[in-house]
Amino acid sequence: MCTACFGCKLATPVDSRKHICHLTSVHHALDTRIFYRFCQSLSAEYRVTLIAVHPGDEFRDGIEIKAFRRFKNKLLRVSITWLIMFVKAMRVNASLYQLHDPELIPCGLLLRLIGKKVILDIHENVAEDIFDKPWIRNKKLLYAFFQFFEWLAVRSFFLFLAEWSYEERYRKLGARYEVVLNYVDPDFFMSYRTPVNRRTNRIFYIGILLESRGLAQIAEALWLLKREGREVHFDVVGELYSALAGQLQALPFYTEIAEQIHFYGRMPLEAGYELSRNAAAGMCIIQPMKNSVGSYPTKMFEYMCIGLPQITSHFPLYASVVEKHACGICVDPAEPQAIAEAAKYLLDNPEQAEKMRQNGIQASGAYIWQSEWEKTRRVYQTLLA
Repeated sequence: MCTACFGCKLATPVDSRKHICHLTSVHHALDTRIFYRFCQSLSAEYRVTLIAVHPGDEFRDGIEIKAFRRFKNKLLRVSITWLIMFVKAMRVNASLYQLHDPELIPCGLLLRLIGKKVILDIHENVAEDIFDKPWIRNKKLLYAFFQFFEWLAVRSFFLFLAEWSYEERYRKLGARYEVVLNYVDPDFFMSYRTPVNRRTNRIFYIGILLESRGLAQIAEALWLLKREGREVHFDVVGELYSALAGQLQALPFYTEIAEQIHFYGRMPLEAGYELSRNAAAGMCIIQPMKNSVGSYPTKMFEYMCIGLPQITSHFPLYASVVEKHACGICVDPAEPQAIAEAAKYLLDNPEQAEKMRQNGIQASGAYIWQSEWEKTRRVYQTLLA
């Protein structure tokens, strides 16, 4: 009998791998970049814990998810969330922490004070984003406040940047950084290429649902098509907040096309993309803002990888991919008529749509996560050496 303990056959094996913890008080646990890119890739070599917005604690794909309850009040969220997260982070006691929200910078600073390694993953151009958010009252004051904490972060953390457009800003600040783009994992998306039925009257969207994602413009495009005698259905995967739902319902024509818009709510990526199998086109109608114009939308690459022709905003950055590879149609995101015409073209020209489908699949090999992961992996290895 073992002298160390009684009933050792029931003991849980100790995971001796180095421990990495991801923290987000804003994003849901199954966020594409956080869970499906970083956490899943890391779990092959490290023990991984993710503290994020989630219904409850669970182990998923070898990753320990610890649920966090997000505050609805923005002021409350910014003022105390970082402290709650610090307490949770201390309980995890990882070797390295990766933060995904700028409001967690104070949490990261405390973790550095006690000797922990910290990475700040910058998902968007936060400085520019401040001026794009209508609910922020004193934008100049908040911008100055952010600059101070950004200065502290640059001197305390290693940074991951989700876009090349942020690089100049952080290079000038003297940051240690690596650009890690939101490219796709082809192994994950391969199965959604077949079986598919692209000759349908359905269009598809998956992602965050905000006013800036063009839902009102797409709804009007559906109405314009209906006036021509075409009934096109729109499958929407994402959490619909009450404010946006109210804005859509207030559209004067909404009752005429309400039954054509199908909201499925937030779903795991696997379940959400099941709905894409019966779509003629994927929608990526993002409105022009300083942050969005210079940032690649992840779904653009995902649509390419599964062979889903797409209708995308005509920003030069997006067009440099979609038009270059002839895998979709770029339109003015503020013009419902242009969106309607693009949808009609794809529905009426299945042969051209099939060429776009094949072009997207072929070109997607240039935008795969593995290339981003290799340089990211080296950062972790260096910091944990």
